[in-house]
This record gives sequence, C-alpha cells and structure tokens, in this order.
Amino acid sequence: MEHTDESVDVESRDLHSTKGTDTYDLESNADEDDSYSGSSGDERSETESSETGEDASDNIGAAVHSEVNFDSITSDEIRAMEFATVSEAYEFYYRYGKCKGFAIRKASSRIKELDGNKVTQMKQFVCNRHGLREKKHLTRLDRKVEHRRLSRTNCEARFRVQYRKQKDRYVVTAFVECHNHELTPARFVHLHPVYRKISEADKAQIDGLQTRGIRTCHIMGYMIAQKGGYASVGFTKKDLYNYFDKKMRECIKDGDVVASLNYLNVKSSTDPMLYAEYAVDNSNGRMRSLFWADGSSRSDYFCFGDVLAFDTTYRKNKYNYPLVVFSGCNHHSQTVIFGAALVADETTETYKWVLNCFLECMEGKQPKAVVTDGDGAMREAIKQIFPDATHRLCAWHLNKNAVENVKDNPEFLDGFQKAMYSNFTKDEFEEYWSELIKETEVEQHPWVVKTYENRSLWATGYLRDQFFGRIRTTSQCEAVNAIIKTYVRTKGCIFEFMHNFDQVLRDYRNNELEADFKSKFTVPVLTTQLRVIESDAANTYTAEIFKEVKEQILKAGALIVKHKSDHGDTKIYTLTKFCNDTYERKVVFDGTTLQCSCKLFDSRGVPCSHIFYVMKDEHVDHIPRPLVLSRWTKDAKIEYLNNMECNGDVDSNVVEEARFGAYCSAFTSFCKEAAKKNGVYGQILDDIMKLQKKYCINDDPIIGTQNPAVGDPVAVKSKGAPKKKKKEPKSVRRCGKCNATTHNARTCSEGTQKATEPIVDLQSVSISDAISQMDEKKKRKATCNVDRSVQKKGSRPPIHRGAKATVTTQADTNGCYNQMHFQAQMDVTGTSRHLNAMCGVQPVMPMVPHMFQPMHLQPVYPMYGMSVGQTASSCYGMLQQSVGQSSRSCYSLLQQVEKAATND
Repeated sequence: MEHTDESVDVESRDLHSTKGTDTYDLESNADEDDSYSGSSGDERSETESSETGEDASDNIGAAVHSEVNFDSITSDEIRAMEFATVSEAYEFYYRYGKCKGFAIRKASSRIKELDGNKVTQMKQFVCNRHGLREKKHLTRLDRKVEHRRLSRTNCEARFRVQYRKQKDRYVVTAFVECHNHELTPARFVHLHPVYRKISEADKAQIDGLQTRGIRTCHIMGYMIAQKGGYASVGFTKKDLYNYFDKKMRECIKDGDVVASLNYLNVKSSTDPMLYAEYAVDNSNGRMRSLFWADGSSRSDYFCFGDVLAFDTTYRKNKYNYPLVVFSGCNHHSQTVIFGAALVADETTETYKWVLNCFLECMEGKQPKAVVTDGDGAMREAIKQIFPDATHRLCAWHLNKNAVENVKDNPEFLDGFQKAMYSNFTKDEFEEYWSELIKETEVEQHPWVVKTYENRSLWATGYLRDQFFGRIRTTSQCEAVNAIIKTYVRTKGCIFEFMHNFDQVLRDYRNNELEADFKSKFTVPVLTTQLRVIESDAANTYTAEIFKEVKEQILKAGALIVKHKSDHGDTKIYTLTKFCNDTYERKVVFDGTTLQCSCKLFDSRGVPCSHIFYVMKDEHVDHIPRPLVLSRWTKDAKIEYLNNMECNGDVDSNVVEEARFGAYCSAFTSFCKEAAKKNGVYGQILDDIMKLQKKYCINDDPIIGTQNPAVGDPVAVKSKGAPKKKKKEPKSVRRCGKCNATTHNARTCSEGTQKATEPIVDLQSVSISDAISQMDEKKKRKATCNVDRSVQKKGSRPPIHRGAKATVTTQADTNGCYNQMHFQAQMDVTGTSRHLNAMCGVQPVMPMVPHMFQPMHLQPVYPMYGMSVGQTASSCYGMLQQSVGQSSRSCYSLLQQVEKAATND
C-alpha cells in the first residue's frame, strides 16, 4: 500500500508530472504566510521528517558530505549522488541552498509499506519560492490585517531522491538548478526562516538569562556579542520573542489559572508551610482572586508582623488585575514580603476576603499597626478585619495629595511636612496647626479641612506612642512594584507572574542573608566616648539598627540637666539642649528601666539620646534588657532559622536551568576544538555515551499535579482614562453558495428560489426580466396602494396617496448579510415644477421627496442604464428594486430614465 504525503505549496489543482513512471510532483499552496513565519521552515522540516523517524536537523549528512565543495560542484555530480537516508539528502540540499543563496523546503513525498514498515519511496525538496500564493488570499474583502509581502515566484528549482531497493539507498532522480529569481546575497542568507534556529545550547543560556530578569533585547545583544555578529547568531530578535511566547503558551496550555495552581501544588511538595486560596465567580466559573504566601513569608510575619504595610500595586498583567502586597520591615530595616494577592477589583468586599485569607494564613495573628495609601474601601476593610490595629496613612501619598490640591502655596506645603513628621505632643500639634493655616490663609480650603479631620491617621503627635518601627509610608510596596517590573513583562499571564514573583522573593531573602553575614561576622569601629555602652549596642543590634542607636548615643553629648528630683527609688530628669532652653524632655529612672517623654522607644523601638544621657549619669554600662526590642537584634530569627535548611528557598528548576546552561557552555567550547581533530570522532562519541550512561539515569520522582476546573479570569477595566479603541473595518457578509458580496444565500440565483417569493439577482438577471418580475410581485401584494395607472398625453401627473415609510431589517438564515426591505407610499404631489427645473423635460413619474433622507450604506447593487421604450411604471418598479441606495442615487436613476424617454 502506498501513501502520499503532500506538502502544500501551490494551488491544489496544479499537477506536474515527469517522464518517469515512478515519480511525480504534487505541490499545493498553503496559507499565504507560510514562508514568512520565523519558525515555519524549521517546524515543517521537523514535522515531515517524522515520516522516516529521523530528525531533519540530524548531522549525519553533514558528516558524510563534509568534504563536498558546494562552490564548485556541478549538476552532473549532484545527479550522480546517493544517500543513505532522506535526512541525509535534505542536509545536502540544505547546505547547497545556503551556499548558493536560496532557501529550501520539503515538498511532495511518497510512502510505501515494505515488510510491515513504512518506507519513503520518494522525497522532493524545492526552492522556497516554488509555487504561487492562492488567489483566495489576495481577493478576500474581510481581511483584518494587511497582506504579507509576496515571496513566491513559481520557481522550478527542485531536488528529488528516490529509494532503490537493490542498493538500499536513495538516488537523485531529478535536479533542476536554474531559478527564475535573483539569488540571495551572502549577507542576507542567514535571514531566511529555514536557516534560522535556536540551538539547545543557546536555549539554555537565554532561558537562564530571562529567568534572572534580563530583558529580551539585552539577551539578544549578549548573544550577538558572544557569537561575533548578527549573521553568526542563527536567529533574529523576533525569533527570540517568539521562542519565549511559545514556551509560555506551552506552560499554560491547559489554562493560565490551572497552570498557576499546579505550580503552587508542586511547590507545596517542598514547602509544607505554603498557603494558597482562590475565589471563583459563581456566574461563569472563572477565578476572581488569588492569595498565596510561602513558608518563609509566614515565618517572617511571625517575627516581624507587628507592623504591616498594605498597598495595591502593579496592574500590568494580562487581565489588568491589581497586585495586593503585604510587606513589612525585618531586623535589618529591609523590606520583607508576607504575602500577595491578585484581585479582580478594589472594593471593600474584595479587600475583606483578602484580609481574611491573610489572617487565616497567619494563624489569627493580627498586626499592631497597618499603613495604607488611604483608599476608602481598604480603610473600611481594615476596620472590620483588624479592629485593634492602629491605622496610619502613607506620608508619601498624603504629601502628594497636598501638592495636587493646595497648589501655589509653598509655605503651607513646607509647614504640612513639618506637621506630619515633627515629634509634637498633641497640644503642640494643635497650636502649630492653627498658626500654620492662619499664616498661609487656607482655613476654608476643603482638602485642608478634610485632612485635619483625619489628623489621628497621619500626625506624629497622635501616633507617637504607637509602634510603627521604621515604616511611615508604603514605599516597601512601591519598591516591590519596581523590582517586579524588572522580571515581569507587560501583559504577562498569572503563571509567569507567580514564577517571577518568587524570584523577587529570593532576591529579598538573599539581601537579608548578606545583611546577616555582615552583622554576625563583622564588628563596627567604636568612636564615641561611651565605649562600654557602644560596644554593648554593637553586640546586640544588627549593623543597620546599630547605626541609629549610635546616632542617639552621639546626641546625648548635647544634652544638659535642667532639673533632677528623687521620689524614693525613682529619679526624674528634666533635660534640655545646649543653647536651646525651649527644648525640654523628662526621663524617669526606677533603677531597672527608663522611660522618656519623647516616646522614641515606643514608636521606633530604640533607646533615645535622653535615655543614654541618664545611663551615663547613673553609670549604667549596658542597655537594660527591657529597652532592647528583640525584633532589632541579631538573633531575631534564630528559632526559625534553626528549623530551615540552608538553601531550602531555592527553586529546584532554577538550579536545573543554571546547571544546564553551564554544561552547554562547556560542551560548546569542547565541541569546537574536538571537531578540528581528525581520527578521534568515534572515540569522542563513545566517551560521551559513557558519560550519559553514568550520570543520566532518570530516577527522580514524578510529582503529581492538580487540574481544578477553574477558568481564566476576565480582563477587567483598570482605573484611569480609557484607551481609544481602534476602528476595525466591518467584515463584509458573503453569500454562502457563491461567495459573492452583492446578495445573500436566499437571493442567490444558483440556489433554489421559493416559488411564492421570486427574488432577483441583479448581477445575473437582465433589466427587462427584473422589471417584469417586480411588476408581478407588486400585483400579488395587497398592501401596496401605489397608483400604477399611466396618465394619457396632456393630462396632469399622477397623484399618490400619502403613507408612512418604514424600514425593516431581515437577517437571512445563512447569515450572509442583512437585506434591507423598503415599503414606502409617498406623497409626491406637486413635484413637476422641480423636475422641470432640473431636467428640462415633462416628468413622467413622481420624484422622491426630501423627507426621504439618504441611507449611509455601502452600495450593494450596481447602476444600470435604461433601454429605449420603457414605460414609467417599469421605471418606478425599478426604483423600488434599487434596495439599499440613497435617495440621491435614486434621483440620478430618474434622470437617466427621463433622458431615455426624451430620446425616444
């Protein structure tokens, strides 16, 4: 039995036969863009080579014909060649075309079963300009994109091999060398799609670079520099973009949400503390929200979750879903991420769902303080879910709103910043605020009044006794947003986003690891005069916090005791600053602990300069333990670090990709040198196979994945002004029978017409037949009251009764196009004067009145001239037949009728 495999090159009706009885050419043209796709040549080669079970990119042919000089080889020598396999013949013609300056592709083939095995009896390769683009692609009217540039010239160059059973080899049976087009110069040859391919070694490198957040354009520049030029890379920038897109589509082939949940499921096998939860829209089964937090994030919250920054950032994903980030500050004053969520909207109910998920994830531990950007829905959700937490507005957003609302008043803006950040008491703040708004004349400004009403959410005077660590703004969340932009491309999918978000987490945790090393294995230089206290602080606090503590120790030198009193075991110090008598702070010392009226320890967690002055005066050589906040010490996470492996947070896939890239780079340089040596080819292959047997035994367990029936989200409308939509051309409806655009399937003359409703096809029916058919149709309609009587010579023009003009739209069952039917009875009395003035002849029928407005429709029917001798009634019948034309077109038709009657 024989099977014919026909690659589509030219029109399927074209059949070219040769003189031989056992070979033939059969090519048919595929889609018009088959020769333009960046990977079409490679994909087609791989598909068709599967007939023989051999890879088209196999280098067997390269080894056999490595000594062939393609510049000097003749046609007779080529026709006398023999090949062991089809892929070897393809490799030869591949290298021949690349040397001569033309691209090749696989064409027809013939497969026959021999001894139960399928054997390719004949295979033909042609020039990539063989054949022509099908006409249907050039005549389409409903095209949404522009035509691709033409490349086919019906070139006859070809190379055909046929299997000879006696020799068990493939011999050349046809070779056409001549081309009907200009060959490609050497500097352009590498741009042919068939000669562009990303090798496995290059894929390993670019995958590793992309995983680390390197942009695609920069990866391309790196590969160009590595290979020594654009021609040596082997692919273009577009190929690189297509490779990344194809790779991502393969990852989410079952759905974006399904791939994301499977990713979390696989990750949970190595991270048992991973928590994830999603919400589904019951109306359509699509995901609305997704919250997740890994084990390290949860451990960080248990250590540093007393202050929580809660903000919505980053909307540049495929569905315009905003990212909600829960962040805080660790013992090195670095940003730490506790969790994240993707939500469909920013309503109170959505935020409540996210906060409930967060609370459940963190085993019910609520934060002491929350910092947000002031969103109303977010604030209401926090009040309901975290009722005991102190809510603070982001100082940066507040200052930004002040600049936008109170313009051209720099004095108020400067004073407003001082009101936010200065360590006032409540009375001092109220006194300062009153003076500020009077001096800047903004007492009645609506934004100032509203902001003052919420002063307990932003003024330090009202928040100085609440612990916020070093968090006054949501800048941690904004920093996360900036880093995410480095790794995530615009309009990326959720799966890609989650993968790259994990990379962001790894970067943050690596920063913490480096800070831990710096704090534990280095010692600061002691420079103050209180060396004992400074040394105790250096041994207790991390390097970053020690800087702030040391600053307070230095400030103690500018303080002076104004008053000191004893009350039993308690001593009260009243301190002031050097040359500043208005400054006054009180410190209470009971022998073990110290309390200061500045509230710095309550709000920041570090001892203030006033406490260090009293320690010096009382000869206390170390910081009292009640004044050492454990979250700022070097051992803040010691109990959690002991339970974690050293590199447990490193993704195994990242390690695998890094190793793969390193191995490929090493083998690339090895292969370049080994290929230059003669006589060692077999030995090197044996050594490589030994390495493969030794190290490539696949004994890794397979981790199962879940496949929940959750649909991908629907893209939501983001905040801000909507983008202008591009006007897309409306598709033209066609007849389902003859593919014409002038009628539908029901009115098509090639089909079967209904006997009770004769329809006229103006492209195939004559004018007289059309008029007679319309007259018969009018006689059958009882609702038509138009007077058809022809007035005798010398009588007045006909008078028609007035009626309404209605337009109805009917869509035919085949959906070809909406046909417009007019039913009109018009009052056109007294129009002869207008017709005489415009045409100069006696009217024979009424003119369309001005009440009938033109219809702005695309003309569907052509204009036809009138023959001599036609009556007025026939002309009027044709006027009714002209469906879809404007009244102006009807009037032009009438002028032609009048001229024809005059000539008669």
